[in-house]
Amino acid sequence: MLNHLDGHEGAQYICKVLYESLQIPVFLLDANRRIELALPSSSESAQWVHNLNELLSEIADSTKSENNSNHDSSNASIPIIRTTNFLENYILLHLPSGSSNGGSIVIGPTLYTHHSEDNMTSLMRDHEVPLKLQEQWMKYYRSLTVLNKMRLYHTAMLMYSLVTGKTLSLSELLLDTRTLEHKQPPAGSLDLDVSYRRENTWLHHEPMLEKALFHHIKNGNKAELLRVQATFSEDNYGVLSKKSHLRNKKNLAISCITLATRAAIDGGLYWEISYTLSDFHIQHIEELKDVPAVDHAILNALCDFADHVKESRMAKLSRTVALCQNYIFNHLYEELSLDKLAEVAGLNRSYLSLLFKKETGFTISDFIQFERIVEAKRLIELPGISLSDIATRLHFNDQSYFTKVFKKYTGTTPKQFRRNWESTL
Repeated sequence: MLNHLDGHEGAQYICKVLYESLQIPVFLLDANRRIELALPSSSESAQWVHNLNELLSEIADSTKSENNSNHDSSNASIPIIRTTNFLENYILLHLPSGSSNGGSIVIGPTLYTHHSEDNMTSLMRDHEVPLKLQEQWMKYYRSLTVLNKMRLYHTAMLMYSLVTGKTLSLSELLLDTRTLEHKQPPAGSLDLDVSYRRENTWLHHEPMLEKALFHHIKNGNKAELLRVQATFSEDNYGVLSKKSHLRNKKNLAISCITLATRAAIDGGLYWEISYTLSDFHIQHIEELKDVPAVDHAILNALCDFADHVKESRMAKLSRTVALCQNYIFNHLYEELSLDKLAEVAGLNRSYLSLLFKKETGFTISDFIQFERIVEAKRLIELPGISLSDIATRLHFNDQSYFTKVFKKYTGTTPKQFRRNWESTL
């Protein structure tokens, strides 16, 4: 707590404690927003994009006036979390004006998650990062510490307690941070728009019509889905973009697919399959260049969800067995044990084994093997992945055992399967 130490000495001490505890870069800024202390001294930054000193000064200045309007200047402010355009996260705490000459402590940069190369490439493309600098960008992102949102929030709360000696609840942090976010542009007059729609009988579709559509996805009934979808009128769709009819249609499509995803999950489709299906269809729609193609893609997506639900529901499994199958599907690349599945299902090992065998006809170990062979077939059809790598990734003890199990379920060896696949290309 700064009151127990000289302000300047106390601020430096807290910075050192935070850095040694978290191993995340920590900076002490003076009242003029210049870096007074940097830990580590050679903290890496994306210098080819932004000067670190200028970036930290900008973050501090962007929050100072807002913060002063909400807090007594003699007290430390509530920590502020800022995310840059390049997805780096920083925590900033303005120190009391009576200590350390009113400077600030900044922790960061961190990331919420490890970004895939595709995500990083997309981000660099969005910000027009030159090709010659992209490898440096990749290296920079890989060097950053990952703190998910909850850990980042608790880090901010810890910093506040060290500086003030007081507690800070999560809701206090989040509510304060929310008020400091950039205000959204005005949405126009809701009442006026509703009046206009009513006067011109230009109304949205009835909720029951939408409910019926997604009910048929939940039940895997493609025929009824198509019948209901045909009753929707273009006049009843909302306007989600005023600048572009194509963008408006894509936004409507994304909204529709989002609802279809939830309906499919409610219908029993593995949630990872459902979410991935959603990703694929939205990615495809984003690449389309005309409205008729988007209309066609929406219909295909809805039918695809209904077909997958129908296939899933044909198994007629209990919720417990379906839960175990979903867990197995999501964790095929990890070690899977009966003990873990029993924990997931909330049953003892023996009863779960009997129930699983009764409903599926498989023992749990055989089902895991079968699913791994299904996954192996998908991987074999992808270029650049060796058979030995596939066997290792899917936890087969050795290549010969992988071949034996693969032949058991497919009637062919992995090599023959790959050869047959390549011959069809």
